[in-house]
Amino acid sequence: MAWSERSLERQTALQATLFVMVLLSLLALCCWLWPHGWVWLTAAAAGWLACRWFLHCRRQQLSTFRRASVQLDALQLQDYSLQAKAAYPQGVAADFQQQLQQLAGQLQQRKSFFDEQQFLLYRLIDQLNTPILVLNHKQQLSYANADFQQLFGQPWQSMRQTSAASLGLEGSPQWHFSDPSRRQQWQIRHSRFLDQGERHQLLVFIDIQSALRENQLQAWQQLIRVLSHEIHNSLTPVQSLAEYLQQKLPAGREQDALGLIRQRSQHLQDFVSRYAQLSKPFTVQYQQVRAAVLGHDMQQLYPDAGLVLNHDDCTFQSDPVLLQQLLINLLKNALEAGSAAGTLQLRIHCQPPQLYIEVWDQGHGIQNPANLFVPFYSTKPQGQGIGLAFCRQIAQTLGGELSLTNRPDGLTGACARLILPCQPDA
Repeated sequence: MAWSERSLERQTALQATLFVMVLLSLLALCCWLWPHGWVWLTAAAAGWLACRWFLHCRRQQLSTFRRASVQLDALQLQDYSLQAKAAYPQGVAADFQQQLQQLAGQLQQRKSFFDEQQFLLYRLIDQLNTPILVLNHKQQLSYANADFQQLFGQPWQSMRQTSAASLGLEGSPQWHFSDPSRRQQWQIRHSRFLDQGERHQLLVFIDIQSALRENQLQAWQQLIRVLSHEIHNSLTPVQSLAEYLQQKLPAGREQDALGLIRQRSQHLQDFVSRYAQLSKPFTVQYQQVRAAVLGHDMQQLYPDAGLVLNHDDCTFQSDPVLLQQLLINLLKNALEAGSAAGTLQLRIHCQPPQLYIEVWDQGHGIQNPANLFVPFYSTKPQGQGIGLAFCRQIAQTLGGELSLTNRPDGLTGACARLILPCQPDA
C-alpha cells in the first residue's frame, strides 16, 4: 500500500514504531560503547521520557481530529451548542478549530433564519382565507388552515397523516383533484420547502368559479354603469320636453300622447335605477344577530305566507340590514314561484366556522339552473333578472356563498342555501 494511501492513525503508529526502534538502537549503542551503570540508567530514563513525549504528541494530533469529528456529528444533528476545545492554541490545528467554530455559528444563524421563515409561513397559512395544506415527504397531510374544513368537510387535525390519494389529490403532471367536478371548480398551486431537513409541499386551492363570477359581475357592473348613464342622459331631456309641451297644448289626443311619453320615460328611468343597484358597492356594518330575532322579523314581513321557522338558539356577527334584504328577495322569489301558505320554511343552523341559512319552498322548482344568477335573465313573465344576482352580490359582500337547487327530498320546490362565516359570541 502506498504511503499516501495510509490513514493518519497508521502513519503516526508507524512513525512511533520507527522512532522507538531508532531510539532503542542509539541507547543500545551508547550502553555498548560506555558500559557503565550510570550510562544505562540515564539511557533508560531518556528513552522512557522520549517515548512518553512522542506518544503524547501522537494522541494530541489524533485528538484534534476526533474532537472535530464529534462537533461535525453534532452539526449534522443541528446541535450547535457543542463546541470542541482546541487541542493546540496556535498553528494550523488552531486555525482549523477556529474555522470550524465559525462554520457552526453561521449554520446556527442560518437555522434561526429558516426557523423564523418557517414560523411566518405557518402563521401566514393560518391567516389566509383559502384552503391551504402541507404534505410531508411521504405525501401525507401534516398541516392545514381552518378553511380545510370548507373543502373536505372536517378539521384537518382529524385527518392528519392522511395520504394525498385518500384526499382525492393527484400529483402528476400537476396537483389536481381526481374528481372531475372538483377539478373544474378548484385550481391547485403548489410549491416546495424544507422543514426539519425534509422536503414538504405546499398546496394552495383557488376557487376558479368564484373568480369567474367576480369577473362576470364586474363586467355586468361596468355595462350597467355605461347603459344607466347613457339612458339617463337621453331620457331626461325627453321627459322634460314632453312635460313642457303637455302644459302648452290644449287637452286632447296630442296631450294624451305626450303624457304617455312622459309616463314611459319615467318608468324607464325607474327601471334603469333598479339595475344600477348592481354597480353600487355595499357598506357592511357588522352587529350581533340572533337567529330567533331574524326569523321573527321575516315572519312579520310576510304574515300571510305561514313561514315555518327552524333555527338554533345562536348569536352571530353579520350585517342585519343586508341579511334581511337578501332573505326578503329569496322569500319573495319563493312566493312568486307558487309556494302555498304554510309550505315555506326558514332554517338557520350554526356549525362553526360556518352558518347555514336555508329557504325551502314547494313552488314549481328550478327550470334552468345554469342561468340563475345571470343578470337580465328571468323565467318570470314580468321578471327583470336582477333579484338573484343582487342576492349573490350581498352574500359575497358578507363573505359567504349563495346557491339555489331543487329540493333534495323528492318534493317539488327549491332550496336556497346561504353559507356565511360564523364565530358565535361567548
